[in-house]
Amino acid sequence: MSGNGAFKAYCGPSGGWGSVRSLGNILSREGVLASGSLALTRQNKVDGFQCVSCAWSKPAHTLPFEFCENGAKATAWEIAAHRCPPGFFAKHTVTELLTWKDYDLERTGRLTHPLRHDPASDKYLAVQWQDAFAEIGRELRAIEDKKSVVFYSSGRCSNEASYLYGLFARLYGNNNLPDSSNMCHETTSVALPESIGVPVGTVTLDDFAKTDCIMFFGQNPGSNSPRMLHALQHASERGVPIIAYNPLRERGLERFINPQSASQMPSGQSTRIASQYHQVKAAGDLAALTGICKALVEMDRASAATAVLDHAFIAEHTEGFDRFRDWLDTQTWDELERRAGLARATMEATVAFTAPAWSC
Repeated sequence: MSGNGAFKAYCGPSGGWGSVRSLGNILSREGVLASGSLALTRQNKVDGFQCVSCAWSKPAHTLPFEFCENGAKATAWEIAAHRCPPGFFAKHTVTELLTWKDYDLERTGRLTHPLRHDPASDKYLAVQWQDAFAEIGRELRAIEDKKSVVFYSSGRCSNEASYLYGLFARLYGNNNLPDSSNMCHETTSVALPESIGVPVGTVTLDDFAKTDCIMFFGQNPGSNSPRMLHALQHASERGVPIIAYNPLRERGLERFINPQSASQMPSGQSTRIASQYHQVKAAGDLAALTGICKALVEMDRASAATAVLDHAFIAEHTEGFDRFRDWLDTQTWDELERRAGLARATMEATVAFTAPAWSC
């Protein structure tokens, strides 16, 4: 966004000097330029701590700076110099604070005392730590059915804090430990066992170094998991087709300058990420996938010499393929094109691993 409030197109790559400047701004803004820089050297390291901003795990071989802008921001918030003492709440009612923006509430800093809402004044009043612990313990002991208690936690909790919290719940007498990440992925944990037999994804970090093709649906690594860009960069450099389906032109899926590269940073030379970028309609992913599957089946039928599909694998590891193939035959290309927002030739090109030219 420009100074006058208008949005302007950005045609540069993700990463690069922009990421470096953003990191400096984050640490300076939170007042932790020195302590934050030291903490980040231990982030996502074997002898350090894991980032709380995403689920991208610690790799076996870490980089000198094993974090992204979002990860640095999360850490800076955790160790921020700003503090929010009881005096702040003496000046503001809860009703007033409900009108504040999330950013402004975050900027007030970390709480220094336990707080209790006072309905009479509509304010948060400070409570001594020993009183808070005593009251919480008294309430928990009074509950007869221990399994009725839920120990909810934020997805931003560190692994270390989550581990201790889990021990506390089990000592109390149950294993009811949902968190925000668990709740977000609950639909996945239900649907995946029905379709592939396991409740989690079957891809590992090592797969990125061995795969022959990567397809993106509904994921933008530039904002959701920026450290993934390093693995994608290596895959692109060894010629792996990276095919993206996204209504928006996400810069992280187009080009990337590695901020830790001694050659890319001075030269400004970026790495192409997606070899194909298809802008589907919003919610057009399923139609696009259906078109890809339909094209595969049609290519397999038309290939007299060599089968396109691995029929032995399908027979051994899947069920209901014949019904699925019959269903694909009922899907018309006109309808798939309308729902996906893509031409039939584009979906067929994905199957053939061609790479149409695209530019910013």
